[in-house]
Amino acid sequence: MWYFFSYLVFFYSLVIMASYLWLCIQSYRVQKKLALETPDDETIKYIIDRSPLAPSVSIIVPAHDDKSTVTTTVDSLLQLDYPRYEIIIVSDESEDQLQLLRETYQLEPVPFTPVYKVPCRKIRGLYKSSNPAYANLTVVDKLSGGRKSDSANAGINVCTTDYFVNTDADCIVEPMALYRVMWPVMNSHDTMIGVSGTMLMSNNCDIDWIRERYEDSQKKKGKRERGFFPFLLPKFQQLEYMRSFLIGKLGWSELNALPNISGGFGFFNTDIVIKSGGYDNTSMAEDVDMLLRMVTYMKNNGLKYTLAQVPKVCCWTAGPETFTEMKNQRTRWARGLFEITVNHFEMFFNRHYGVMGIFTLPYIFIFEFLAIFIEALGLYWLGILLITDAVNWSTFFIIFGMVYLFSILMTFVLMFFDYRLQTAPWKNRKKRYLTFFWCSVIEMLYHLMLTVFSMIGFYQYVTNKGKEWKSIG
Repeated sequence: MWYFFSYLVFFYSLVIMASYLWLCIQSYRVQKKLALETPDDETIKYIIDRSPLAPSVSIIVPAHDDKSTVTTTVDSLLQLDYPRYEIIIVSDESEDQLQLLRETYQLEPVPFTPVYKVPCRKIRGLYKSSNPAYANLTVVDKLSGGRKSDSANAGINVCTTDYFVNTDADCIVEPMALYRVMWPVMNSHDTMIGVSGTMLMSNNCDIDWIRERYEDSQKKKGKRERGFFPFLLPKFQQLEYMRSFLIGKLGWSELNALPNISGGFGFFNTDIVIKSGGYDNTSMAEDVDMLLRMVTYMKNNGLKYTLAQVPKVCCWTAGPETFTEMKNQRTRWARGLFEITVNHFEMFFNRHYGVMGIFTLPYIFIFEFLAIFIEALGLYWLGILLITDAVNWSTFFIIFGMVYLFSILMTFVLMFFDYRLQTAPWKNRKKRYLTFFWCSVIEMLYHLMLTVFSMIGFYQYVTNKGKEWKSIG
């Protein structure tokens, strides 16, 4: 049986590598199309600013005990460059946070009768500023729902715009982000239900204004340097994010079948979200769950839709800097993956849901869900072989070398894509690429840690533990 498992892992690895190559090809095709169809930021701004058809946008920021970062986030949002947008901060029964916002932005309560278009806990009040400089800022005070999704639903109930962005209280949104996500909306023939904006790490970023805002938020948190790992862990996650956005999601967007739209910066059609029932407050993967329910709604009603991925960075987020923060993030992500697999399994391998059901969801099931158990079992089996001195070292090094070199190859492909797309205005791009290379060299150790955290997430799912709202990730 164990010999069969060894061959299974070998061929499983080959199929994964083939799928990555296929996604690289798909991503490159999208890049060529975008190069022909997407002008530079200034041209996009010129066209949208002068268009009477440019949709309005709400930026919804669920905030729960984020007193240390919420003003930094609001300040960055107030500097966005877009003609029609509003900022909705949803304070999830956080009295100190609400008081800070009221004092900082001169907020006063305004008359408001909530209409609950999607379910959420009671909205206690609405606050607007008496200062014209903050005219587009609204703060919602609500009873705690225990999850980000409940606060996001409260923001949807308050917003009156055509589209909304759902982001986090520790995120820094790019000034041109709304123009970048709005461009595919205005050029789509079908209903655009969601746009995924590329996200990168604000930790140790070499772009001055990002670094300054990040360091300011860390000072407010009272964080101190913790040795080597605060610099290393975010770099690993930066590499992961760039692979996900520039290879994975950009590749899937060619088939109009994005696997998810990140909760850190997700752009959605407000009307379709409401008709789909809003965010599910019981889900640990509310972003993926929301996308799948929107696709279900459109397919069940015979409506055509479009999903898009924007390759240029739209948002900067603070990544985990300690093992505890990383564990909290990855166990929650793993738990969310298990929930999505169980709760939406009727969509998997189902032709009714098009490419999403036939290809994307089976890919997630085979290469993300099952991969956790295969990797964990592989580590266990390797330990048994080492103890019994039964390792076939020549075969081991062949398989290990094949996977290791392929991982490094994917990093070089990623650097090529980033250079071609100019994803972010790095001050020292060569230094950045050298960092990516060294991270890919030792990334397997990082991946082993993530496998352990994923198994903990599975345990939490089975035992129904670990549901509390975490601020990182």
